[in-house]
Amino acid sequence: MKVSFHGACKEVTGSCILIETDSTKFLVDCGMFQGKSYYKNIEDFSFNPEDIDFVLLTHAHLDHCGRLPKIFMEGFRGRIYSTAPTRDLAEIILLDALNISRIEKKPFVHPLCQEGDIRHLMKFFTCFDYGKKRKINDDIEIRLRDAGHILGSAIFEVWIKENGITKKLVFSGDLGNMPSPIVKDPEFVDDADLLFIESTYGNRLHESKEMGDTILIEEIKNTIAKNGILMIPVFALERTQEILYRLNSFFETEKIKGVNVFLDSPLAQKATNIYKDYISFYDKDAKDLISKGDDIFDFKGFEMIKGETEKVFNASNPKIILAGSGMFEGGKIGTYLKKYLSNPLATLLIVSFQVDGSLGRKIIDGQKKIKVENKEIEINAKISTIFSFSSHSDHGMLFDWAVRANPKKIFVVHGEKDASTSLAESINGIVPDYKNIYNF
Repeated sequence: MKVSFHGACKEVTGSCILIETDSTKFLVDCGMFQGKSYYKNIEDFSFNPEDIDFVLLTHAHLDHCGRLPKIFMEGFRGRIYSTAPTRDLAEIILLDALNISRIEKKPFVHPLCQEGDIRHLMKFFTCFDYGKKRKINDDIEIRLRDAGHILGSAIFEVWIKENGITKKLVFSGDLGNMPSPIVKDPEFVDDADLLFIESTYGNRLHESKEMGDTILIEEIKNTIAKNGILMIPVFALERTQEILYRLNSFFETEKIKGVNVFLDSPLAQKATNIYKDYISFYDKDAKDLISKGDDIFDFKGFEMIKGETEKVFNASNPKIILAGSGMFEGGKIGTYLKKYLSNPLATLLIVSFQVDGSLGRKIIDGQKKIKVENKEIEINAKISTIFSFSSHSDHGMLFDWAVRANPKKIFVVHGEKDASTSLAESINGIVPDYKNIYNF
């Protein structure tokens, strides 16, 4: 068996692992590179997409599914195995990425890809529920387990039989940050021969969720007190829904009142509607609220904006603006940064991981002037951060999860160099290099 890595090596984005046996070749994820590595999206693969028999897609974030159109346009016609929410979310994510590439005049992962190609790609999905083993061919079985990261995210257990010997491979995908609202906690696995684990926060510990709630409430109250503007860049998947869930709780218990909340992200609105289609994937607390008649994504003073950005500009202060994207690339957040980032009455609250080279990372690192959509802006707004809302496990959670998997060998991926190295040292793992091949 050969294992090679075609992304997310000493960096967070571009997840793509190739497994080759004597009879089968398959990928685990095929994600887009973001930030300073964006150029890699248009590089040729070091494998032939026509030779790939199937893809295991852990979840619908762009850094895990974004190059699926590339392998499809280059000849891949195998099956893509995922959960049903992952399939539905991946479709809107990929269509949105194509549209953004056109708006920003950036190359997409394949220059000839059109909307129809992405919709055709979706016909190659086969969706499974968590928990049951599925036979893929004579030599390979898989089982999906709940990763607790976003709706429908999966850990893949893969049993491969070669030369009469069966080895178990476990791919963590992205592991959730326990406890998180809406989705369930990550499941644990055991007896892995090879373990592939993410390390986004491999060298950090999160603040408590309670601390995150406290900071969020304080920033909202401060915004109300100074009659200001609170901007929160959000990812369309998970982060939007989690923030709405928390705001719903704050408003209904009257911890917060007297401020309007706007969501300006067409993609987040579509994703939220998909979330509503899969209540069976929710955790007990969210299900209980819904059974009592609560719409967990709606509350008094909340409005989804549909192409009416001027309406938000003209709304009186104080106001809270949720806008995509969480990493400041694409989406509507740029419009609001240009309008309000130089305003001392504004606060920019960053609640998501910012990849190296991204605009958000530059702001966190203290730059006083930035360029947004080719316009230079002086930062006079207050900059605040909350990292306890991360949808990724921190070092402690990753360590515990890896130890319980009882692996014989561990590969640490999907993390910047320091994060991957820190986790690898604590669990005796290997941090692979980009396109390196390992034989087993």
